[in-house]
Amino acid sequence: MKVKIALTTIGSRGDIQPYIALGVELQKNGHFIAILTHPWAKQIVNFYGLTHTSVGDDIDINYSAKQFVENSSGILKGFKFALNFIYDNLRICHKDFSSALKDFDLVIGHGIVGEAEAEILGKPYIAVSIAPMGLPKDYWKTKNIFRELSQFLSDKLLGAIFGKQYLHFRRDVGLLHLKNQNQYPYLAIIPMPLFLQKQNPNWKETTEITGFLFAETPNDYIPPVDLLSFISNGEKPVLVTFGSMFHNQEQTNHIYKTVCESIDKANAKAVLIMPDLDETKVRIPANIFIAKQIPYSWLLGHIELVVHHFGFGTTSEVLRAGLPSIPIPHIFDQKIRASEIHKSGYAYKPLNINKINGDILSKAIIQVKNDQKMKKKCLDAGKMILNEKGIERAVNLINKYIEQTTTTSQ
Repeated sequence: MKVKIALTTIGSRGDIQPYIALGVELQKNGHFIAILTHPWAKQIVNFYGLTHTSVGDDIDINYSAKQFVENSSGILKGFKFALNFIYDNLRICHKDFSSALKDFDLVIGHGIVGEAEAEILGKPYIAVSIAPMGLPKDYWKTKNIFRELSQFLSDKLLGAIFGKQYLHFRRDVGLLHLKNQNQYPYLAIIPMPLFLQKQNPNWKETTEITGFLFAETPNDYIPPVDLLSFISNGEKPVLVTFGSMFHNQEQTNHIYKTVCESIDKANAKAVLIMPDLDETKVRIPANIFIAKQIPYSWLLGHIELVVHHFGFGTTSEVLRAGLPSIPIPHIFDQKIRASEIHKSGYAYKPLNINKINGDILSKAIIQVKNDQKMKKKCLDAGKMILNEKGIERAVNLINKYIEQTTTTSQ
């Protein structure tokens, strides 16, 4: 059965990318798809052949990213800032979500984005969560009483600290009571690979780990001629990318100087994606290519290793490409992710953005270039990710859910 599906999401390019991937594949299955998100994302969404519906204010995502960086000196501080950003934007977007979602049969949301509006309108809702710690749980499901008690108390503590904003948001939009869980079947999708995200026995049934979700490079994409020339001349370059991260001017200058020095000392060349760098005001050496928005699905096939911020979207693409990483995390979730992936053997130890210099980064680049064990491990990870077929599995789950809800409502 073909239905009208709204994908609701907020955040940066990396936050939105998994939902673009899901939308592309669902559209191939014959469903009508629209992505409901910030106005600034229209060009990116349309680039993949999807319908974009604007919700909320036309925020300056670059300024927001800069604010995230400036407020992430500690993990707890960064987490609180992120919660404020999320709920402030959910309130701003509420009216637009409520209006636009009337025309859809199913809402698939970024965590809780669009969940309240779907509930108010009586629409089925599927959560696609890249932060599964907040997913609903059922307790006392196993015979391990100590583990069950520990999980229950831990969740109660986290709920007391961070759950108030969720309850206040529901109150503000007219949902004083928790939703009726039985109105529609439950489905939550975690778009991560099993070797990085383990199943939690307390998650509600039909909480499914699918593997990463990827959108392939559009068939009509043509890479810049000068980039092709740079890549093809000599050895493969290092990719240095900070995704959507913005810095203050002093930090931007320091990072650019560090990258240039480190690439020189490592006797390498690099493609640099750094959106806050004004290339008209800096000298660009011959071994550095300044790139703009290039699809990672195309670019990473021409790269040797990646220095990056460890945002969710970039990390998933780098792992799929089977490439080793050097983490320079900026904000709280990136720091956690970088630490976990380093401990798993797929990346160099995380570098502190406030202490990095040319010597430190060049040493890391040389070490990773020569680390055959890490390279082999990353190649194996890439094969595992491809074999998981995350997007195919997610779409199959959604199609089955559509059949189930259609049968239930008849």
